[in-house]
Amino acid sequence: MIWYYIGTFVAGFSLMTVEITASRIVAPIIGSSIFTWASVIGVILFGLSVGNLIGGKIADKYIEVYGQKVLSIAMLFSSVFVYLIIPLSKNTGFFLSETSSIQVLSVIICSLLFLLPSIAMGALSPLIFKLYAVDVKNIGKKYGLFSSIWSLGSILGVFVTGFYFISTIGSSNTIYFIASVLLFLFYFFYVKNMEKRSVYFKRQIILIFSLSILLLLSVYVISQDRKPLSQRVLFNKETAYYSVKVVDYDLFPQFGHNRILFLDIDSDSVQTEKPSKLFYTDIYPVFSAFSNNLKDIYVIGAGAYTLPINLRKYYHDSKISVSEIDSEIENIGRAYFDLDKYNIKTETGDVRIKFNIAQNDQSEKYDLIFGDAYNSLISVPWYLLTKEFASKARDNLNPNGIYAINFIGSLEGAKSEMFESVYSTFKEVFPNNYIFAFGNNPEDIQNITILGVKNYNFLNHDSLKEKLDKIDTTHFLSKILVNKDGINNNNGIKDGLILTDNFAPVESIMTPLIKEYFPKHLVFYNRIVNL
Repeated sequence: MIWYYIGTFVAGFSLMTVEITASRIVAPIIGSSIFTWASVIGVILFGLSVGNLIGGKIADKYIEVYGQKVLSIAMLFSSVFVYLIIPLSKNTGFFLSETSSIQVLSVIICSLLFLLPSIAMGALSPLIFKLYAVDVKNIGKKYGLFSSIWSLGSILGVFVTGFYFISTIGSSNTIYFIASVLLFLFYFFYVKNMEKRSVYFKRQIILIFSLSILLLLSVYVISQDRKPLSQRVLFNKETAYYSVKVVDYDLFPQFGHNRILFLDIDSDSVQTEKPSKLFYTDIYPVFSAFSNNLKDIYVIGAGAYTLPINLRKYYHDSKISVSEIDSEIENIGRAYFDLDKYNIKTETGDVRIKFNIAQNDQSEKYDLIFGDAYNSLISVPWYLLTKEFASKARDNLNPNGIYAINFIGSLEGAKSEMFESVYSTFKEVFPNNYIFAFGNNPEDIQNITILGVKNYNFLNHDSLKEKLDKIDTTHFLSKILVNKDGINNNNGIKDGLILTDNFAPVESIMTPLIKEYFPKHLVFYNRIVNL
């Protein structure tokens, strides 16, 4: 009886480990977003329900005749399908080229990778229960105990995978580990069911073992990347949050050597050898037009530390701190982006937690807070875009302090809803605000920086131009949307949805942006990361 408890515990553990790991396997293919998670959970739950149904029918029809052999075969199928997740994930190019819809693509990729494993593992529960509950007396109690053991295995799978497996052995090895555990259970239940005195016992064991080794070797060969990473890739590692790559590629050769930081499939940062004056990370001199006393600066989101380093170079006497959720990013910055040359403090953790703790702490205030965690079009931290978070940022500013955010959107047209919502939310908290756009046309997808000043008189176009002229940043005048009449060309900005902690459907608002951006970016990513 104890072996059935162990079997159901391991089955629950395996299913949830695969489900948690699934998002990390899919992220380097199509990014990590609410669409990814919805597809992973939906596909696995659908597979689990189908597996329960199939497993129940098989249990009633075959368990009494073949006993544990039926369970062992189900374990074998589960092991094989889980093993195949990794090689299949390396061969998704056909699907990527056939559709540009992130929603459809997420469902297709997740179905390809996780539907059969979840069906096979879903069949285990009714099979084990059929073997376990031979006596229908107290069946409710038996089923309750059986279900609780499955749930305990699932819970342990969630915590061990989230806190240990992914960040320690990686997603691929986690999948292979689970497949190996299921293969071991296949051996155990198969051998346990056999008549050991049979003359065929040893032959069967040798044959099964040989076939398993052949299977493992075949899977290993198939799982190797058909498209190896380019020699341009200097660093490739899976962290607790991202699949990180550092790539040398002269995307903008006119500015010398280029180095790109990829987080999953997103080109998070581009470091150029020479100042470009094209990117939002070059906006740093503008802040001095609003304050000549920027002593404490706080940047949310490190990336390749391009903006913090620029701030350090320009504001020599300032204390600069960076909030970064992934501790590995600081190590990458030191190894590949010259972070060691600059006195920049990195605080590891979620800034929302920091600001919640600091809400009643009057000792730590900033002259400038720059929110730079909005680079990805696939995985935007929506809770850093809400009215409540903007209020927390304002509360952590000194009088006349500056809060700026960077995100990607379009100023006008069908793709402008993201900009309209973020701006409408921002101006609720910072009515004194200024917009800088880094695209050639209003309808282009581009970096947009909104700057708000706490307790400060509004600067009209002429006054701001005069200040910018004095600090030699006239090239930013062409990027400013605010003029003496309010908005450039006298066109108003449409009111968008006010994003709140209770309701911030960022992924839905971004759908038109993603639809245009995603297929183009996939081509770009594959061109420079793969040979």
